Amino acid sequence: MSTVEKLLPGDRDISLSEIHALTGPTVLWFLVFLLVPLSVVFVYSFLSYESFSVVWEFTLDPYTETVLSDTIISATVLTVGIGLVVTVITLLFGYPIAYFLRFSLSEKAGILLLLFLVIPFWTSGVVRTLGWLPILGQTGVINKVLLWIGVIDQPLEVLLYSPLAMAIGYLQNYVVFMASPIYISLSQIDEDLLDASETLRGNPVETFRHVTLPLSLPGVAIGCMFTFVLTIGNFSVPNFLSGGQGTITTLIYSSVNRGLRYPDAAAMSIMLLLLIFIFVYALLRTVDITKIAQG
Repeated sequence: MSTVEKLLPGDRDISLSEIHALTGPTVLWFLVFLLVPLSVVFVYSFLSYESFSVVWEFTLDPYTETVLSDTIISATVLTVGIGLVVTVITLLFGYPIAYFLRFSLSEKAGILLLLFLVIPFWTSGVVRTLGWLPILGQTGVINKVLLWIGVIDQPLEVLLYSPLAMAIGYLQNYVVFMASPIYISLSQIDEDLLDASETLRGNPVETFRHVTLPLSLPGVAIGCMFTFVLTIGNFSVPNFLSGGQGTITTLIYSSVNRGLRYPDAAAMSIMLLLLIFIFVYALLRTVDITKIAQG
């Protein structure tokens, strides 16, 4: 039985033409707005560059001289490291949030509060990131309060343009992408399983370890996937909060903005895409995320 048939209610049959009608617009959308642009980027990554212009001559220079340079390799290691660390930090915050919404509140209240996490996305990512400047800066709210109550004698410089500032910016942007799929997984856990664990005299820690956590792993995997992909592809946080640390996204921007080096930018983009594929593939090999769709 196909996945489509499993999702249909009852004994509802579906014809091949109906499947094509349902999937056709989505396939067309991905073809036009995903595969075609990626193909253009891939082609540009093998073109030459000369005097602020792209020369239509095949070359491997964007990869051999740019992608494999010490600067790009260092930026790649930094970018992947930031992605992994942010994913772990977001998981540490997102899982308790999802757990609280699932087991401490009613279903309607949990969904309502989860929707509140989406409110910041009513503004652009740049505005959300810049909003931390008057809060974390040396003349910002936090430093002024700490100075006023006498906790510190001079403003803390570590609050802004530092790894701490980047972690805060990423966490604020992506905790909802971690909490939402985890909440969905937790909501699909059969209450009878939790009752059975309690009947067998399992304490809350054992119930969480042997029942709740394993059954919520599909949501954790999806949340980690969202967070990692969005983090290493983010431009606003490292550009405004890092204090000059160069990630792959900022280097791609600099290649285009300062020298119109489209082949170099395209090659770095392809490399970033490969890193994403490797991470997603490893995650999918570890956790079966299809269980979250099966309920």
